[in-house]
Amino acid sequence: MKKIIFISALALLAIACHKEPYPQDSDNEYLVYTSPAKDVDFTDYTTFDIPDSLLIIGQGEKPMYSQSDNALALIQAYRTNMEKMGYIYTPSNPDADLGIQLTYMIKTERYVQYYGDPYWWLDYPGYWSPGYWGDWYGYYYPYRMTYTFSTNALVADIVDLTSEQGSGKNLKIVWSSYIGGPAGPSVSYDVQRMNASIDQAFAQSPYLNKNAAQK
Repeated sequence: MKKIIFISALALLAIACHKEPYPQDSDNEYLVYTSPAKDVDFTDYTTFDIPDSLLIIGQGEKPMYSQSDNALALIQAYRTNMEKMGYIYTPSNPDADLGIQLTYMIKTERYVQYYGDPYWWLDYPGYWSPGYWGDWYGYYYPYRMTYTFSTNALVADIVDLTSEQGSGKNLKIVWSSYIGGPAGPSVSYDVQRMNASIDQAFAQSPYLNKNAAQK
C-alpha cells in the first residue's frame, strides 16, 4: 500500500470531522464545498502522490478499496486537475510534498409509513369526509408504504507530507473538498457528475494554482 493510503480507522475519523453541507440545490448537480487550511502557501509545494485505489464506505459492513474503472476515473480526475495547477505527479515517491486521500461514501435510508386511509388525499382539507354521508366513519386496515432515498459523496483531503511525522503526530490537512448530494439512476451517471464537480472544486480554489502564482 502506498504511504498516503491511511488505515481505515484514521480515514473514518477524518470524515467524521468534516462539515457536511446540506444538498439543497435543485439543478441535478452535486453540491461542491472546498476549504483550505489557514496560512498555507501552496507555492511551497511541488510534487504530489495519490493512491491507486479509492476508499469506499457504505457499500458493505466494512470499508473497502476499489480499483474499478469508475474508481480510477475519479482518481484520474484529481490527478489531472493537480497537474493543471502546476504540481508534478510522483507516484510511490516517499519524498512527495503532498498526498491526496479520496473517500467515496454512499448511504441509503429506508422509510416506512403506515396509513389508515386507503388514499392519502382523503384527509385533504375540503375533500369529502366519511361524515358527509351520515353518522358513519369507515375504517380501513392500515397499509404500509415503503420508500428509499440514497445519497453519495466524494471527500478529498490534501495532506502535507513534508510535515514532521512520527508516533502520535497527525499529517496536516491543507485542503479539503466535499462533493455530494442525491444519488442518480446509475453509478456511471454519478461518476460523470462527480468528474464535473471535481473540476468545479479546483475552479473555486484558485489559491491552489501554482502556474498563476508564478506569472
